[in-house]
Amino acid sequence: MRYLILFLLSLGIAVSSYAEDISISAEVDKQEITIDDQLTLTITITGNVSNIPQPKMPNLTGFTAYSSGRSQNISIINGQVNSSVTFTYILVPNDVGDYRLGPFTIDYKGKTYSAGPIDIKVLPRSSAASKSQGYPQVYKEEESSEGIKRGELFIETYVDKLTAYVNEQITLTFAFYQAVNLFENPVYSPPSTEGFWSEDMPPQRKYYKTINGRRYLVTEIKTALFATSPGEFTIGPARLEASVEDLEEFFTRNPFDIFDRDPFSIFHRGKPIVLTSEPIQVKILPLPEDGKPLDFKGDVGRFDVTATLDKNIVEENQPVTLKIVVKGEGNIKTVSSPIVKGLENAKVYDSGSSENISKSNYIVQGERIFEKVIIPKQPGKLSIGPIEYCYFDIQQKRYIKRTLGPFTIDVEKAKEEPAKQEEHLLPIEGLTKEEVRLLKEDIRYIKTGPTRLRPKGRYLYTNKIFWMWNILPLFALVIFYIYDRHRRRMLTDIGYARSRRARGLASRRLRQARDIMRQEKTKEFYAEVYKAVIEYIADKINIPHPSITKDLLEKELKKKAVPDSVIDKIKDLFDICDLARFASGRFSRDDMAKTFRLATDIISEVENFL
Repeated sequence: MRYLILFLLSLGIAVSSYAEDISISAEVDKQEITIDDQLTLTITITGNVSNIPQPKMPNLTGFTAYSSGRSQNISIINGQVNSSVTFTYILVPNDVGDYRLGPFTIDYKGKTYSAGPIDIKVLPRSSAASKSQGYPQVYKEEESSEGIKRGELFIETYVDKLTAYVNEQITLTFAFYQAVNLFENPVYSPPSTEGFWSEDMPPQRKYYKTINGRRYLVTEIKTALFATSPGEFTIGPARLEASVEDLEEFFTRNPFDIFDRDPFSIFHRGKPIVLTSEPIQVKILPLPEDGKPLDFKGDVGRFDVTATLDKNIVEENQPVTLKIVVKGEGNIKTVSSPIVKGLENAKVYDSGSSENISKSNYIVQGERIFEKVIIPKQPGKLSIGPIEYCYFDIQQKRYIKRTLGPFTIDVEKAKEEPAKQEEHLLPIEGLTKEEVRLLKEDIRYIKTGPTRLRPKGRYLYTNKIFWMWNILPLFALVIFYIYDRHRRRMLTDIGYARSRRARGLASRRLRQARDIMRQEKTKEFYAEVYKAVIEYIADKINIPHPSITKDLLEKELKKKAVPDSVIDKIKDLFDICDLARFASGRFSRDDMAKTFRLATDIISEVENFL
């Protein structure tokens, strides 16, 4: 009887541990919006069941709801199923006012689970904010030459400021407004940004927008631009190629021309539409001369500086690592190294730099880390610093200098190492040590193998040299035939000719770049390296030189199955070359040598795939 009770208790515990448990939660990304904004509603249902039901949506008075998909995560641990399903909805307000959403419920095996309600406040449209964001105010429903109403699909580009300082961030926004279904994904060609250092700003933003009574799906792509010099610059037009569904064309054609067309063509192609935006004029101001420090290197933004040493006590001729971190908002990739003073009694080596970049809220920010190896040359007190860093503060419109240190380390006298023992040599009577060394090197071993003998009376046809001289003309004929085909193809096939000559032209440019590097002409060197690599790849994939862009090259290289690691090296090289146009003073002879080796390695690796 006792064992039966224990069995029933253990069975009850097992059943209760596997009892079905479900919970539901609902949240929005913001509880106060304007009439021309939208919010995202997320409903999450979790439980230890495999089939989680769909939530019941209440009457969302004052809003129009659109489903934005669902995601599910299922795990099985010790035979127990745990599920989590997230339902996402986009809510577009219809009128201003205070609203209460929910509660949101699910029914499962006779039980009801609920979450909410959530209070939302919808404010009137802000005309100033609408204009600052660049949204168009008036649209005409005119018919274009392609037969698509201009209000159904359109694009625009705008910037957050039309006047900025050199190296100050300008945020460029590309917006695609869509009110009709697309036949396939559109192809976006970004605008030309010559004169700017550019940084992509993911992620893309998608939302619904109601303009003049029509609802649009808006896709935004943002790019951070940093001008490299003062003056007037033009951001070129953006271009978008799309295909829309065109059932009208299929059904309005002449029924008697069915033999001249494919009746199923409507299912594999749509009507092509090409959209372009207007160019944007931007004025870039030079940095003020008033108050500019002599050691200013062009950094613009808002930064802070910290420095640390890995040790405070060290022996002479032993290394100490100084780590300097510049952190803040601005073009992190162009941040210059702070100046370290007070190192007369030490050797200093730059061991490189690294950066951690964040683009939160579409603002380029992060930190750049510089490491220097310091080797004291004599014992005593070594003073490192002060460390000075200058930048131009955009908000305060003035130059700011940060100073750290100096730092002091104790340098101890190096311990004397015991003298190395002489190499042990076997004593040989009558010979000195030097004679023994020479004897050991001059020993020649006696050959004990058999001598190679030739049989008497060998015939000519058994001689390998005889056959080689007879077969040689045949090989020469094959070589001449292959060369003739190559020569004819070089004259008729432009793509083949460019591909074959690409390596030679690139090598010639790299030799010129090396000569320029010896003359220490930084800008000319990086321009020559950039041309060598980008024109080499363009010749390999047969793209005309005038239409070369970095984005186009990346797209074509991926088509050719070039590994991402090689593509990343190419992009890094292009970024370095672009940076050299803006801040050539920060590049040393060693930096140019590293860039030269990187370009050579890229050409060698690409040669294996193209």
